[in-house]
Amino acid sequence: MAIRNIEPRAQKIRAGRLGGLARVAIHGNPGTTIGRRLGGLHSLKTHQLRNTGFKMLKLVRLPPHSTDLAELLGILAGDGHVDTYQVTMTTNSNTDLEHARHTSILFKKLFHVDAPIKFKKAKNACMVVVSSRAICDFLVKNGMIRGNKVKLQLSVPPWVRSRRNYRLAFLRGLFDTDGCVYVDVHRIKGRTYKNVGMAFTNRSLPLLVGFKKSLERIGLHPTQKSKYTVFLRRERDIQRYFAVVGSSNPKQLRKISVYFSLKGGVG
Repeated sequence: MAIRNIEPRAQKIRAGRLGGLARVAIHGNPGTTIGRRLGGLHSLKTHQLRNTGFKMLKLVRLPPHSTDLAELLGILAGDGHVDTYQVTMTTNSNTDLEHARHTSILFKKLFHVDAPIKFKKAKNACMVVVSSRAICDFLVKNGMIRGNKVKLQLSVPPWVRSRRNYRLAFLRGLFDTDGCVYVDVHRIKGRTYKNVGMAFTNRSLPLLVGFKKSLERIGLHPTQKSKYTVFLRRERDIQRYFAVVGSSNPKQLRKISVYFSLKGGVG
């Protein structure tokens, strides 16, 4: 019977055991939650150092409910789009750039992330862009729709409806994006008359209903003569809207200011 030399095999076993213990000391026991977390973090560092192109979730702050979050959701309900990895808000770069900057600041304030503004010069458009799956998931969880808002018929989120200050902030975000201030000019018996008006247009009917109800809850008198547009036509209602709800879009504020200054004051 041949006698085998088992020493090399024993050395390999001891070396493997020592290597395993050393790895556990660095990364933790792989059979525990802490160990798996340490191993995952080490793996992420390796991908970063080697630039493998591996996609990693960004660490972001997920904020509690607030008026800022309600306003941002109103903005996105109007001009926004939420996908799996990216949320965008697109607007006119000639007339609404200041409001795009306001939206970018809201993203930074709420989530502590960069929200750059990209320009589409050929289309006179600009787009606030945030790339984060965690933020997209958070927005959907808090009432936004992933994909086509009109096809899926977006509505006012329940948590927004629960408090007056949330409703007003959401209303502000909605009108600042999908609303407009206009001056209706007409002539009667040779005299020219000018009347200010507000119009909000949206093809998501539950959102339109929520917008109209929110106006009524603060004592205003909206009308709806077409399927997709709600109007405010009374000057007192319009004055009250800007006094109570306000606007974060300088374009809207300039229009209303010019009209009432020419008319002789807002009071």
